[in-house]
Amino acid sequence: MLMGMLCVLVVFFGGLMLKTHREYQNFKARENRIEAKLIQARKEFDQKEAYMARLLDDPEFLERVVRERLGYARPDELLFRFSDEP
Repeated sequence: MLMGMLCVLVVFFGGLMLKTHREYQNFKARENRIEAKLIQARKEFDQKEAYMARLLDDPEFLERVVRERLGYARPDELLFRFSDEP
């Protein structure tokens, strides 16, 4: 009788330990995925911060970006725009 109860307890606690170990592995995998996303977000933030600093500190870079992205020109310049349509 005592041996039977001991076997039941061993099986019960063994199953409990196995379930806990699987949950731990799932949380660890989730932590690793979130950590990778955090590292990527930090890299993107650093790149955007450097870009913003360059826009604020480098007038030539600012002018080039404004010309390329917004299509601005100086008052004495003439812009030609070509369409990609045939």
